[in-house]
Amino acid sequence: MSAQMQVTKEKWQDWEKALREEVAPKLRQAAGLLRTNSELQTEGKWSAESGPQAFATKHKQYLTEEADALDAMAKHATDFAEKIQTALDMLEKDEDAAKSWLDAEAAKIQAVYISKAKQAALDEFDKHPSGANLAR
Repeated sequence: MSAQMQVTKEKWQDWEKALREEVAPKLRQAAGLLRTNSELQTEGKWSAESGPQAFATKHKQYLTEEADALDAMAKHATDFAEKIQTALDMLEKDEDAAKSWLDAEAAKIQAVYISKAKQAALDEFDKHPSGANLAR
């Protein structure tokens, strides 16, 4: 094994371990904290008046969407850690192919979280572009 390949292997192993043992768990923990916070958006905090309740409802929805986004990031981190492991297995056979494959897999990771509901709305808008669909 070349010295360069050894450096690459060690770097990839560090990435895989960090994603699996540090990044993904911290993202899941943050999502859990946001979910807990969203459950605290109650009448006792915001009062029973319609204005504060409307804000509380939107704020709770925002916190839930952010938690979902963090969970998606954690899943991406875990999934990519698995891709790194696959690339490590490929590394000894063909270093350039392993690097290219891993780069291609990284490029597939969604940069922006889109919820299923939002994706459905975007798909509907694509099928039937209109002001009413855009407002949704």
